[in-house]
Amino acid sequence: MTPVTLTLRNAWRGGVTAQDYEAHMSAIGQAQANAEHLAEFAGRASGRLLVAGCGPGQFFDYLEDAALDGCRPVFCDINPDFLAALRARRPGAICVADDLEHSGLHPRFDAACATLVLEHTDWREVVATLARLAPLVMIVIQLNPPDMATAVSPGRTPPGSMAAFKHVHPNLIDEGELAAELGRLGMTPVSRSPKAVADGKTMLALTFQRHPS
Repeated sequence: MTPVTLTLRNAWRGGVTAQDYEAHMSAIGQAQANAEHLAEFAGRASGRLLVAGCGPGQFFDYLEDAALDGCRPVFCDINPDFLAALRARRPGAICVADDLEHSGLHPRFDAACATLVLEHTDWREVVATLARLAPLVMIVIQLNPPDMATAVSPGRTPPGSMAAFKHVHPNLIDEGELAAELGRLGMTPVSRSPKAVADGKTMLALTFQRHPS
């Protein structure tokens, strides 16, 4: 049998377990910060909200019960095991397996958000998907201190299956390039919100709105 090549896509399709992912994100403080970003965005969004690349729904552990009550959330991820973990947290949640680089979703959303998704994908394809699906988009990217070039902090050993990212590295996204690409797609920046986390990193939430026709 031919061995499966380790890639970011393969890692997220099923190589990384929900338990290991959640342990890593909690340890570095990113789960908490990103839950705050989601709550803030949900507070300004209304109608149907796509939470893209939702993972196992760890943000629910840090959200107030009513945080998403003002919208109708739909959760999507490439990993069906992550969606099962989210449903266990929130029975009745609407979940859809979807590959954001080749999405089968239809543009019936009022808002969409993606947190630390671009770093692990062909980010221009994902941005094009989000801009097509909704007129209001929030994207959370990771900013590192100047002396840290990789998305995974040197010296940290991610737990269990997360150790895959010592071999296949997520790619940091340049804020200027991202804004330029969204501008090309007809989206205007409306807010910028940084939150500091462990190792001198920042979770930066950038919100864009489609230009009026």
